[in-house]
Amino acid sequence: MDSTLTPMTKVPLVSIILSVYKPSPQALETTITSVLNQTMENFEFFIIKDDDLEETLKSITFWKHRDPRIKLIDNNINLGLITSLNKGLDSACAPLIARIDVGDLWESDKLKRQSELFEKNPNLYLCGTSLVLVDHDYNPLGYHTVTPSHNTLKTMLLQAKNPFAHSSIMFRKTNLRYNPQALYCEDFELWCRYSQLGEMTNIEDPLTHYVIDTSGITIQKRSLMIENTTRVYCAFLQALQRRESAFIQKGLSIKTFNTLSKFQLQSNQWYAKAVLASIRRHTLQKIGYLLLALLSNPSLITNKLKRIYCQYTKEHNT
Repeated sequence: MDSTLTPMTKVPLVSIILSVYKPSPQALETTITSVLNQTMENFEFFIIKDDDLEETLKSITFWKHRDPRIKLIDNNINLGLITSLNKGLDSACAPLIARIDVGDLWESDKLKRQSELFEKNPNLYLCGTSLVLVDHDYNPLGYHTVTPSHNTLKTMLLQAKNPFAHSSIMFRKTNLRYNPQALYCEDFELWCRYSQLGEMTNIEDPLTHYVIDTSGITIQKRSLMIENTTRVYCAFLQALQRRESAFIQKGLSIKTFNTLSKFQLQSNQWYAKAVLASIRRHTLQKIGYLLLALLSNPSLITNKLKRIYCQYTKEHNT
C-alpha cells in the first residue's frame, strides 16, 4: 500500500459526511459508533448539525470531545440536506468521500474494503455495498444484494434505477457537488453525472445496515421522489443524446416539486406498506398495496410512461 495513504499520515484518506436533523440520540449514537469502530482509522468525520436544537449540539459535542476525527459543522438553522452535504464536501480534504445517514451503520471493515478498491483502480469513481435491511431495533428484515458490474450499473442508471444506497456509497472527491434542484433525488442526479467520469462498482457483501423507516422522508416523500427522479432522468438522457458535457460539472437543469397533494400523501402510505410487504416476501399484500398506491396517485403511472418515452426517444435518435 502507498505509504502516503497509511493511518500514520496527517491527511485523511476518507472524509465521512453525516447530516443530522433532530436526530434520535440512540440512532445517532449507533451510527457514530459504527463509524468510529472502523478498522481503517485514517479518516475525518464531518457531522453537520442542520437544526437549531441545543440537544443536537450537546450530543455531537459529546462525541467530538471523545474523538478528534469528528468535526462539527453547525448550520444553526435547517438549511436542508443538499446544502448540508455540499458544506461537507466543501470542507473535506480527503481524496475519497463516504456518506452515511442517521440510524444506518457499517460493518467494521466497510471503509477498508472500499478504499482498497479505489487504490487498486484509479479509474473507479463510485462504490457501494449490498445491504442488510433492518427495523428500528436493528432486527434483520432481509437483504438487498447489488451487482458489482460497471456495465450493469450504468444500464440501471439509464433505466432510471438508482443502483446505490446512499449510506453505502464511497466516491472519489471531485469538484462536483449535489444539485440543489434535485430535491429528494440528489444522490441519483449526482450518480448520473459521476457515471460519465469513470467506473462504478459495488461490494456484494452486505457491509451496510440500512434502516427501513416508513415514517422517514424516503417513504413519506416517495411521490415527490418519483416525480423529480423522472425529471432528472429525462434531462440526463437528453443531455447524453445531445452529447453535452457541461451538465457533468454544472448539474442537470431541472424544475422539481416540493409539495404533496392529499392523494399523494395517501399513496405514500400505501407504498410504505408495499415496501414492508416486499421485504417480508408477502407478494399478494405487496401487489394489493401497490394497486392502492396507484389508484390514489395515477401520476405514478404517468411518470412511468414519461420514462419509457424518454428512453425510446434516446434509443431512436442516437
